[in-house]
Amino acid sequence: MWAFKIIENWKEVWKESHLCRWTEQLVNSSASHVFFHPTVAKVWIDTYMPLRKMTPLFVWGESANGNKVFLPLVLWIRDWKGAFVHSIVPVGYSDYDYHDPLFKNEPSEEELSSFWDELIVLLNSYRADEILLNGFRNRCITSCRASEWQQGEICPSLDLTKISSEDALLAFFSTKLRGDIRRQIRRLGEMGTLRFVEYASVKEIPEGMFEQFMEAHHQRWPNAYKAPHFHEQLVAACSLDGPIHFSVMMLDNTPIAWHLGFEYQGVYYYYMPAGNPECQKQSPVKIHLYYLIVRAINKGYTLYDHLRGDETYKSGWSDGYQYVNDMLIHSGRVSSKIKHGLIKLKSFIR
Repeated sequence: MWAFKIIENWKEVWKESHLCRWTEQLVNSSASHVFFHPTVAKVWIDTYMPLRKMTPLFVWGESANGNKVFLPLVLWIRDWKGAFVHSIVPVGYSDYDYHDPLFKNEPSEEELSSFWDELIVLLNSYRADEILLNGFRNRCITSCRASEWQQGEICPSLDLTKISSEDALLAFFSTKLRGDIRRQIRRLGEMGTLRFVEYASVKEIPEGMFEQFMEAHHQRWPNAYKAPHFHEQLVAACSLDGPIHFSVMMLDNTPIAWHLGFEYQGVYYYYMPAGNPECQKQSPVKIHLYYLIVRAINKGYTLYDHLRGDETYKSGWSDGYQYVNDMLIHSGRVSSKIKHGLIKLKSFIR
């Protein structure tokens, strides 16, 4: 039912003609999301190219009914610590939240079922040790393979079509949250001048600001893996027009909270916050989140996406949710079993 073409050459991927086709598919897709935006995808690819031997498997497909789909995957080879396992993963694997295929039109259940069946047969022909499909929301998976998809993390969000102003946002919050926001903003105002600052380009970001942001994030999440220069490259591509957005809450001349996020087609993605530990009592991250949502409302956005994670605070800032789903397919070849056995043994020895 599907005819596939896979691009396996990086020069072909970055050709202007292919980038135009990619962008057009993204803009017109019924399942569009920021993580397959060429700018966002390229940051991830450029980060991991020096760390992994990586080949593109950029899937283009067309159904018998004329529906088109684009799904950028890569075949990468782990280093000796990973037993040189060959894995097929989506672009953005482990760092970005959603990897939904970009269907031009909403696929029927039959189209969706045949898409996954035929794609997995095709991917198996590359003789990888494993196929790791993660970050796929419910709308793009099929009940025909329900037993193979594992429900992953929850992704809370706030529908902004129901909230037209800052007053409406405050009215949405619980009495406790509304009072806390007003109280902390008042306290911060008594300590100095509170400002929300966003940057049109990396050239506007003061020297040392990014390093402060990363240090604050590391203090809060010391075990979070950060690929070398990944977030630095994201910030380097920031813009007021998106898709990458970097902002700071300032108290006089002191940064008290930072946020690196994304925005695309009326959706703001709350990705990477951090707060100044010296101002923890004033809840700077919470106040920054409030300012970001107000900004999204003022820009006429339709959704504020808190992305993956069941952090307790998200419930007070959300009115809906969805889940991401994962599928792991191991090769049955003896060599693949040996590689995975070595990884398990290494984990056991630790």
